[in-house]
Amino acid sequence: MSKESSAINPASLEYIQVNPEDHYVREVPAYHEIRNEFKIYDGLLASRKPLLIQGPKGIGKTLSIAKWVSKKPKMPFIQYDCSEGTKESNLIGRSIIHKSGTTPFKLGVIPTAIELANKAKIAVLCLEEVGSLAPAMQKLLNPLLDWRSGLYVDALDKTFHLEDDAKLIVFATSNPSNNGGIYELNQDLKSRFAIWNWNYPETKDEMSMVNLTDIPKEFSKGIFLLAMETRALEKNGSLDYAISTRDISDAFHLYRSYKSVTGINAEQLVLDLKILGNYDAEDQIDTIKSRIESIFGKAMFDVSKKSQ
Repeated sequence: MSKESSAINPASLEYIQVNPEDHYVREVPAYHEIRNEFKIYDGLLASRKPLLIQGPKGIGKTLSIAKWVSKKPKMPFIQYDCSEGTKESNLIGRSIIHKSGTTPFKLGVIPTAIELANKAKIAVLCLEEVGSLAPAMQKLLNPLLDWRSGLYVDALDKTFHLEDDAKLIVFATSNPSNNGGIYELNQDLKSRFAIWNWNYPETKDEMSMVNLTDIPKEFSKGIFLLAMETRALEKNGSLDYAISTRDISDAFHLYRSYKSVTGINAEQLVLDLKILGNYDAEDQIDTIKSRIESIFGKAMFDVSKKSQ
């Protein structure tokens, strides 16, 4: 049998249909706005301009988007975690072998988002850490984000395009290249986005973003101060990790879990697991220990206190 006769005819391939209900947001943790985020996102419904949010890790970029979507009834949400290993098959799609013996085509994230928008008349796509995509993979996003609003899938010999009465709101998030981003964004991709730069929140705002229930005032004050110091030390190159809002929230959750456990000093445990645990280099561990001692006192590392 010749290669020509055994080749799959793209027109004969079927692709797996998407169901908007499978992509509704069910439940999202609380999110406290500090930048009028939801009003900004509402404006995208009219402008349809893709939005890139750039900022440090763990400050609520994706959570803010998911929370906004959760307030919109029947708005499908597709979230994709970009990585250095993302392949064309992840973004465009691939044929899969079904147990029935057929080889249907499973749509990748881009045509899936388009199909969801066409079926539900509105959908949201969030590309997390888009700066982790290799330059060639970034190029695949271009036709979705400009006037074409679509993508040609060669394996199906079909162009997926956004219908006139449908809206697809595209978000992307990215860390600065020195804060977790692997690649620089292609200029042609970057130019297709409106870009919103976020920084760490002010302490008063950050306090409103985390649950302070049952957290001793002096301990919480010290954690916020320590976080600010790590951010400054990361900026000047002394540390390679800064304590984020997410880290603080996790630290307080951990404290509440252990505050009543006999034989456990919850404050020491939190500092060990959620602060010191982020550092591997000896010089950075020494730096963090020095800052902890300065804020909480040298007794914080007293072994005898760990069982109090």
